[in-house]
Amino acid sequence: MTEVVSSILGPLLQKLASLAVEEIQLVWGVKDDLEMIQKVLADAEQKQTKQEAVRLWLSKLKDFCYDAEDVLDEFETNALCGRVRRTEHLTLKVRYSYSFKIAHKMKELGKRLDRINEEKIKFNLSSDIHEKAIVPRRKTYSFVRTSNIIGRDEEKERIIELLKRSDYGGAGIIAVLPIIGMGGTGKTTLAKLIYNDERVKEHFEHKVWLSMPLEFEIEKTMRDIIKCLNNEAKFDNRTLEMLQNDLRSRVENKRCLFVMDDVWQVRREEWEQLTYLLGGVSKGSKIIVTSRNKFITSIMGTRYPFDLANLSREDSLTLFVNCAFDQGKERNHPDLMVIGKEIVRKCGGNPLAMKTLGSLLYSKHNQKSDWEFVRDSEIWQLDTGILPSLRISYDLMPSYLKQCFAYCSIFPKNHEFSNFDLIQFWISNGFIQPRRKNQELEEIGRQYLKELFSRSFFDVVAERYPVVIFKMHDLIHELAISVAQTESCNMTKERTQDISPSTRHISIFNTFDVPKDELPGCLSKLSRVRTVMSEKLGSSEEFFLETCIERFKHMRVLVLHESTFDLLPSSIGTLKHLRNLHLCYSPNLKKLPKSVCKLRNLQCLVLSGCTELEELPANIKNMINLRFLSVTTKQQRFSESGIGCLTSLRWLFIADCMNLETLFDDIQSLTSLRVLAIANCPKLASLPQGIKNLQALEHLWIGYSERLRLPEGERNEPRSTSRLQSFRFEGLPELVSLPRWLEGSASTLQKIKIAGCPNLRVLPEWLQNCSSLKKLKIRNC
Repeated sequence: MTEVVSSILGPLLQKLASLAVEEIQLVWGVKDDLEMIQKVLADAEQKQTKQEAVRLWLSKLKDFCYDAEDVLDEFETNALCGRVRRTEHLTLKVRYSYSFKIAHKMKELGKRLDRINEEKIKFNLSSDIHEKAIVPRRKTYSFVRTSNIIGRDEEKERIIELLKRSDYGGAGIIAVLPIIGMGGTGKTTLAKLIYNDERVKEHFEHKVWLSMPLEFEIEKTMRDIIKCLNNEAKFDNRTLEMLQNDLRSRVENKRCLFVMDDVWQVRREEWEQLTYLLGGVSKGSKIIVTSRNKFITSIMGTRYPFDLANLSREDSLTLFVNCAFDQGKERNHPDLMVIGKEIVRKCGGNPLAMKTLGSLLYSKHNQKSDWEFVRDSEIWQLDTGILPSLRISYDLMPSYLKQCFAYCSIFPKNHEFSNFDLIQFWISNGFIQPRRKNQELEEIGRQYLKELFSRSFFDVVAERYPVVIFKMHDLIHELAISVAQTESCNMTKERTQDISPSTRHISIFNTFDVPKDELPGCLSKLSRVRTVMSEKLGSSEEFFLETCIERFKHMRVLVLHESTFDLLPSSIGTLKHLRNLHLCYSPNLKKLPKSVCKLRNLQCLVLSGCTELEELPANIKNMINLRFLSVTTKQQRFSESGIGCLTSLRWLFIADCMNLETLFDDIQSLTSLRVLAIANCPKLASLPQGIKNLQALEHLWIGYSERLRLPEGERNEPRSTSRLQSFRFEGLPELVSLPRWLEGSASTLQKIKIAGCPNLRVLPEWLQNCSSLKKLKIRNC
């Protein structure tokens, strides 16, 4: 249990140094005090593991920093509103009123800081202690290749042999093969190896992979199986009986393999119900179950539990070396190999432990002290309930990365998230701060993600450049929950009882997680919340949202995924600190209230999948800070002086707009746009000529719009795009040749994909001049 304050205090000091809050500094002279505290923070953050009083002091300091940031944000928001109003007399009047109120709040905070400063003296903190951090470097994301899996060949072959046998489990009976082992031993990795083996693919007619939730739910499991067998399946208004009949009809007389990954608990009656539903499969069908819980084998009635042991010392060292060194380079570092063997011994044969620490020490071949620090860490002796190797890797993160990682505890186990969404959540909460002038926040966010990936804290699930889908191993997720402490809460039946008033990030992903009658009590404990994420709340939705708007005035992120609202309450316009409004896949949403355009601080607006949305609000141009916009709408065209006025926009996604015939002519005004995606707009016939003048554009994806013709333009036009790193053209039957204005990016293009363009006649000659090109994929053309 540790507090990380340095990553919060730094941005606060940056705000205090800005011109926007210069007036407040005259009222509240705390900058010098905070700078003195900053000098001893590294010592305090290291001492807190042994001194509870220091940890409590850091907790008070962290709460102070958050509260001070909220007040400064109020001041900056008021100044921003003045920019939009452009009415000098009104602006001065409002600024005076706000300044008086804020001055009073700052004085109260000043008294708190005085007490914190006085308490600091008794800890004898030193300014000579500096943050100990290791930042491993890997070039790109990559999927785990079969050749990189160490020490599981024998287990893999034995299980495949059992899968192909049909001498146990007669016709109509599906046999179960559990893989049991402690966390991090590679159960899921082994199951994936088996699942993707060619012999297994040939043997089974249907294969289904299920990532299991914490609590086994028979109805959800049925839906997931049906969805896996048919990705287009719809479940609107389906009764349980209809689901059962659908499932049985899909698997009847088929030889099937089901993998149920990471089962935590299941009741016997639920398991019997599921096996009954799957009872029509043909002889030889199997279920592979991975779990830490050996008791589930008795519930499933299996005779063949497969206990997955830790790796041998030899295989452990091989895995560690593969992660810590480029191939063969370990021979050049015999001194590090000696230390590495001792680290491997302490990992106890756990593959995740070896992978995490090996990845951490990658590229640190000239820094023997880092290797010794890992070997000699006191964490190995502590009983924290977390793998020591994971805790060491976390402790050696830079402070800015610790905050970003801890935030991920808000997601439920096995949750998949995209790089775009996570980076925007970080930006909205102020976790990402530029270190130099003109540095893009999104680029810093991508670097943070790469650092976490290089530590093996994230696994790549899918990659469709530039979109990457990640998830966390369940042990990594447990680590995130442990280090976040009371900062975040994924609200479940178990956790709502202990929810802390200091919680700042909450999520609830299912109405089954928290009963409706318990919600009021949970929310009444909270007032400082900055992030609210929800999904599929059903009948609890209206009460939940109204309560959040009323209580959480400093909210930065609001996610209402798959909501049932047809109109949001106008009170949403009072959330003046809101940076991120995420309404994706809300099938009933028809209109946004006019008040949403009062959200001057909004940086991210996600409306993708809102298929009934009639139009964007007329005054969307007032959202002058918007950086990310994703839209699905029923309108035929976007209004002029709308999206084109959003000059801060970096990412624009337009998808599933079935009636859209034309975009907006002032698209060239989006001078900061980096990513543009247009997909599944069947009536869209043309794009504005200004698209070729988006000089900051780095990624372009246009797809599945059968009438669309791209503007040709002239080759090497003076103002044409010249920074493209990738483009993807898919499902464009009207595409005959590549637009000539793309040639301006010949030297910067790294990835090109062209698919489903049957009338594409010829590739341009300039393609051979793409000196930076790494990947070219052309199919069905």
